Amino acid sequence: VPEIDDELANKIRPGLDEEGLKAELRKAVDEQDSQDWIDPRNKALAKALAVVMDVEVPDTLVTNQAREKYAQMMAEFRTQGMADDEIKKLITPENFLKYKDIEKPDIVDDFKTSMATDEIARLEGIEVPAYQIDEQLEAVKKEADGEDLGDENMLRAKIESTIMRRMVFDYLAEHAELDVQYAEEEEFDEKLFEELTQQSVGREAEGAVEEA
Repeated sequence: VPEIDDELANKIRPGLDEEGLKAELRKAVDEQDSQDWIDPRNKALAKALAVVMDVEVPDTLVTNQAREKYAQMMAEFRTQGMADDEIKKLITPENFLKYKDIEKPDIVDDFKTSMATDEIARLEGIEVPAYQIDEQLEAVKKEADGEDLGDENMLRAKIESTIMRRMVFDYLAEHAELDVQYAEEEEFDEKLFEELTQQSVGREAEGAVEEA
């Protein structure tokens, strides 16, 4: 194991010194230990921000976001081994509208949260270091293993937004009084899939009766 000193720190990232490297190592260990509660904490903070953020969200934005999420859910079903014929039965205007109605509160809340975190970052001078974006971008490229990731500038902006939100949540957590409550959450996609499947089967049964 190499000795942690200024020389090693500078090799890892130019400009980084021994104390900075040790601080990052301590932070990494702390984050690893607290990973189990960071996501629930951030969800609670996002929900609180959405409540206090008073802004009108256009229905076109909700529709576009719902369409992207709906397509992603269908792609996940295919990845899990569902036959294309079964997936096609689920892709109907009625099912999409039902999905949109179910997802709308989350889409609206996420939009409000994004606006709130951007404003908090501006007011508090929170900025994402360029090296963090570069490191995350390289990690994404490596994981993609040659797969086309589209416009790199858009990908960088998305990565920066994700890191920014996490930094704002960390800032808020340091200045907020949080109470821990334990609760079991139900998997939404599985429940929705069962509902859509039952509706599709019901329509097929009605069609068979009419034909008979």
